[in-house]
Amino acid sequence: MSPAAAASSDALRLLCVGSTVVDVSIQGLQRFPVPDVEFTQISDVTHEQPARLLLGGTAANTAMVYAGLTGGCHLGGVIGADPFGDFLAAGLAAHGVNVLGERAGSTATHTIALGVDGRRQAYWYPGPPLDPAPLLAAWPPGHVYLSGINLCFRRPLTAAACAFGRAARTAGAKAVLDIGQGGTGALDFDEITAIATEMDLLIGSRAEFAAALGCGYAEGRDRLRERFQGPVVVKQGAGGSLLDPGPGEALRHVPGFEVDAINPIGAGDSFAGGLLSAWLGGADLESACRRGNAAGAVSVRSPGGPQDVTKAAVDRLAREG
Repeated sequence: MSPAAAASSDALRLLCVGSTVVDVSIQGLQRFPVPDVEFTQISDVTHEQPARLLLGGTAANTAMVYAGLTGGCHLGGVIGADPFGDFLAAGLAAHGVNVLGERAGSTATHTIALGVDGRRQAYWYPGPPLDPAPLLAAWPPGHVYLSGINLCFRRPLTAAACAFGRAARTAGAKAVLDIGQGGTGALDFDEITAIATEMDLLIGSRAEFAAALGCGYAEGRDRLRERFQGPVVVKQGAGGSLLDPGPGEALRHVPGFEVDAINPIGAGDSFAGGLLSAWLGGADLESACRRGNAAGAVSVRSPGGPQDVTKAAVDRLAREG
């Protein structure tokens, strides 16, 4: 096997499990509509930029970025047997992502409208739930990353999530949980800490940790540390990331990169892809966070978000920064 083929084979040992959707992206709105009974000047909003179909979902976004940086990735997510599913399957394959499992049902969609002032409106069709049993059976265990599982796993979901982590760790690989996404169906503190018993790393945004802990991460850290001893990474958007190496160790701020933000959707997923590409390749977590920050910055400055992230662009930004 050639060195390139071996590298690609090793990269494929990461399985991203979770949310997989088609994003309908509308960007650059000067204002948002005001509800009305008919189309009127206030309810019908014109946008100069065309709506775009984008590959999306938290797990799929991370898989795309990881594959672009390392050579390949597995994905466990629901892709429907419909035209949206055709779009997803073709696009993910073009990005080096190998989807495990059969296509069935309808594809999840997320319609997102972004205002020029940073506001957003979103409309979510979840599609059918992901059945973890056949995915576990089809997966040759390696590293695993769980993201957006609250959007596609039926509750109770802790046993299924732990099964993925246990299989990875038994195989001598790493297991990582991203605690997002937020909202009414977000993972709660007990679910997060139950799953964490089979995880090597927790990742989440500042807002997601605040929602789970009931306070900021620094204030709620001790409560989390009563149940999880491993490293934690807190995504802070343009502010970079916060690394908590473990109990009793000092928190470390890893600065981000200054870029012009165009599309923030999926930037956190891109961060995870960048971090995992470095950490699973042998880098220390602080260096991996820098790689994640660069990948997130490339994503946020690109109209297509995660699907526009390339190794060349991440390498270039990392050098310039």
